[in-house]
Amino acid sequence: MTTTRDKTVSPGDRPILAAKGPRRTARIVRWAVLAAVLAMVTALGILHQRAGAGRPVGVDALCPFGGLETLWSLISSGTLVRRIALSSVLLLGATVAVALVFRRAFCGRICPLGFLQELSGRLGRRIFGRRLSVPASLDKPARLLKYVVLAASLGLAWTTADLAIRPYDPWVAYQHLTSPELVAEFGVGLAVLVVSLVGSLLYDRFFCKYACPMGAFLALISRFSIFKVRRNAETCIDCKACDRACPMNVNVSAATTVSNPECIDCGECVAACPVADTLAISSGTRSLTPVTASVFSVGLFATLIAGATAAGAFEWSQPTLKQEMEREAPASGTVAPGSFDVSLIKGSTTISEVVEAAGVPAEAFTAVYGVPASEQDRPLKELKDVYGCYPGDVRAFVELYLTDPAAAAVYVPGSGEIEGH
Repeated sequence: MTTTRDKTVSPGDRPILAAKGPRRTARIVRWAVLAAVLAMVTALGILHQRAGAGRPVGVDALCPFGGLETLWSLISSGTLVRRIALSSVLLLGATVAVALVFRRAFCGRICPLGFLQELSGRLGRRIFGRRLSVPASLDKPARLLKYVVLAASLGLAWTTADLAIRPYDPWVAYQHLTSPELVAEFGVGLAVLVVSLVGSLLYDRFFCKYACPMGAFLALISRFSIFKVRRNAETCIDCKACDRACPMNVNVSAATTVSNPECIDCGECVAACPVADTLAISSGTRSLTPVTASVFSVGLFATLIAGATAAGAFEWSQPTLKQEMEREAPASGTVAPGSFDVSLIKGSTTISEVVEAAGVPAEAFTAVYGVPASEQDRPLKELKDVYGCYPGDVRAFVELYLTDPAAAAVYVPGSGEIEGH
């Protein structure tokens, strides 16, 4: 006769052990998807910073939370918050669709920032030999902080029509690691990123638990999800392997149905369970293995984005200034001479784009700023410290040229607004 922590099991009632192969495969599949997503968006971020015309869209167009930030503006006026693209709204829709079926599967199976924290957590366990946990008296109220961040983020975005928290966002900072404006513009976000990764060395998914506004939003939706982790109490041996495996410290072993909003549907608890048919991702009538749940949840997300891409609604490359001007043109589809919107000039803009869209000769930039033709395909943020062509100053110069070319010919760099975005 053998004794588990809470019950006695006779030899004839010994549980049927789950095969280790499928359990190991579930972890490999989840981590492979997460690693692929992280590699892809990292590459897109670097190319956005370094490439010229035709570069990939920036981080603001590839974040579902941006869709949430612009939601009120989109509903009330039919316009998007500055910097946000329609792709963010489509990503939000795909994320919500997945959440309604598979809880916070975006967090547990797709999110690259979550994966970075998990990598840090794995490293921490190798260093310290075990996973640490925050005392419950502190942990429980601290998890409410992400809902405060959610409310503050949306309140600021919806009232200012701008991404007010952008400089403090750790994911935006990560996507600007190769940018010369990293410290100047995203220093706080970089600090939050470092704290999140260092914190995850000690406590798994530190940012996810305590500060992620997207996680807070999906936690609210997850209450209505179809599939949840369910536990068969009859076959459970109370080994607590599921609790130890959960990166969000959910007490899986005490629940019949895991309805805790902290669950990110990663399936780690199911994969860790040593007893067959004890834990499953289930709708109540149909159960899925962790691998199948990964295929379905990630597949649903990818299918929705692929469909939007095929329909021409989801763009992966940054439109040129000329394309942006044409989109904002009246129904005639023509842009009136001299009507160029200088606010479209940003740090990622190239002088060549301004030349094409605004009609300012390339020679004018060479004469005023000293930028040779060979370097006019580089983003302004890479040129500003060498030639003084800060985005704000270039806006002032272009605006002056469009109204008085003679005055622009003797324009002194630095006369306009000196700012770097």
